[in-house]
Amino acid sequence: LNWSPRKGTRAAAKLPTNAEDKCEEEFFHLVYIMKWHRVPPKLVVGFDQIGTYILPSNGSTWAEHGSHQVDIVAKDEKCAFTLLVASTPDGTFLPFQQVWAGASTQSLPSAKAPGMAKACAHGFDFAFAKSAKKGSHFSMLKTMKEWIENIFEPYRRRVIETDPDLDDNQYAIIYLDCYLVHTGEEFRSYVFNQFPHVILCFVPASCTYY
Repeated sequence: LNWSPRKGTRAAAKLPTNAEDKCEEEFFHLVYIMKWHRVPPKLVVGFDQIGTYILPSNGSTWAEHGSHQVDIVAKDEKCAFTLLVASTPDGTFLPFQQVWAGASTQSLPSAKAPGMAKACAHGFDFAFAKSAKKGSHFSMLKTMKEWIENIFEPYRRRVIETDPDLDDNQYAIIYLDCYLVHTGEEFRSYVFNQFPHVILCFVPASCTYY
């Protein structure tokens, strides 16, 4: 499960008292859109993002009892990335996107890194956050645009091209969490203007794991 000991940093979001109703409402919202626009399951793409630590460290180690100064390797380093995983109801997984902290391609894994060639052959997208917050590897408007352009839209085009029952104006759905980067006007306007046949649907707030 890729788990490691973690210190709590904030209170978990509380499940709304009407979570069941909100999720049922969103379910029928999706069903209505799929029926009205004839969206096949293979063009309903849901995704989630998870932060992954390559070098976990909680700042603790073993030392002689009573020690006041304890050296620890990599205490000042944070080696992590955000992984975006998208799939469809028919069981298809889209190529992954990895988001790294940093402001240039120098922040990304080396092209010679083990497994890199295989990942690229599968269409994985390696992005740098270029966040105003130093060291942040969280998805930004920049990386979400790159995911749409480098992974989602090529997938949508392939599905249309290989299915004679679909035309170029075929609608598709992206089902995503209510994070600010997703619900913000900039991202929604970008999708609406650049990809008018893509409909954004959101998981009800604080109901991601319901």
